[in-house]
Amino acid sequence: MNDKIFEFIKKVNAIAHTGITYSTDEYALDNYHELLDESTKMLNEYIGLEVRPYDIYHEFYYPTPQPCVRTLVIKNDKLLLVQEAKMHDKGKWSLPGGWCDIDTTPMEAAIKETKEESGLDVKITKLLGIQDRRKYRKSKMYEVYNIFFLAKVIGGEFNPNFEVLDVGWFDIDNLPELSTKTTMEELMIIYNNYKNGSSAYFE
Repeated sequence: MNDKIFEFIKKVNAIAHTGITYSTDEYALDNYHELLDESTKMLNEYIGLEVRPYDIYHEFYYPTPQPCVRTLVIKNDKLLLVQEAKMHDKGKWSLPGGWCDIDTTPMEAAIKETKEESGLDVKITKLLGIQDRRKYRKSKMYEVYNIFFLAKVIGGEFNPNFEVLDVGWFDIDNLPELSTKTTMEELMIIYNNYKNGSSAYFE
């Protein structure tokens, strides 16, 4: 049985870490730092470990590749893509997806990210594959495993969040410029897996 209090404290702590990493708003940063400090104190008391706020994800876990989910949503033979709004990928397109939160399974993360980035409700129907991103783009300090799911639309409408400029359906033979989050090579491997009805692709 899950310890809901422990899971809640971890969730707040993770949100605070993410907010401090990505936010540029000074007011928000003050709040994130306060949440990080308070949730770390709660972790210390609840599990009896003496940890400092910024050490939790650096000292207590073995360094491993980060899991990322991407969702292949097909409708009338067209592929759902979202247009990036942030940083160096601004204006380019990718499959909806993102990092796996600590309180979600990969499948739940894929559904959540698709909803947030497109506004569409989807049902996952298949695991299409797992790819090691080192094979397709310049390696970062940490490695990334992309987990690809196939999904169908069950509701919702286009209503992207602040991370996305636009949402659209595209023919596989007429795709816009892709962002670094999904290279053409990665996408075609997974798309062909879908078209051929093959078992999950893995590396």
